[in-house]
Amino acid sequence: MTVTTRVSAGPGWGGVLELQLVAQPSAARAGRQWVVRAIAAQGVSAEASDVIELLAGELLANAVLHGPAAGDIQIRMWRSGHLVSVAVSDRGVGQPVIRRPVLLTANGRGMVLVDTLSSAWGVDDHGPDGKTVWFTLDVGVA
Repeated sequence: MTVTTRVSAGPGWGGVLELQLVAQPSAARAGRQWVVRAIAAQGVSAEASDVIELLAGELLANAVLHGPAAGDIQIRMWRSGHLVSVAVSDRGVGQPVIRRPVLLTANGRGMVLVDTLSSAWGVDDHGPDGKTVWFTLDVGVA
């Protein structure tokens, strides 16, 4: 696991926090824990922190599950005023799908959660180089 910080102008963190992971089963948990530590340092409310942790975990789990085995995953976080954004990139070419799962199925709810709980979300398609799935959450007072 490699942690790098790229500094750019702007409020909040004053830059973009980045973490590189290898797509393996422990990557989603490691990335989620990294997000939690970064959010805690910003004084974000417990409720907003829980939502960010949940949504980041879903994007990371999708990158591990649907991206190339043992491929690179990059997670980036930044804050602009009262908005926190999280982006997860992988080299997979598939696009996320919002499914309406059957009540008793064990999976398939991740993007429904992202769609429902985030302020905005989207996908940046990088062609054969993969994709970046991102969300933004309004965390209230800056």
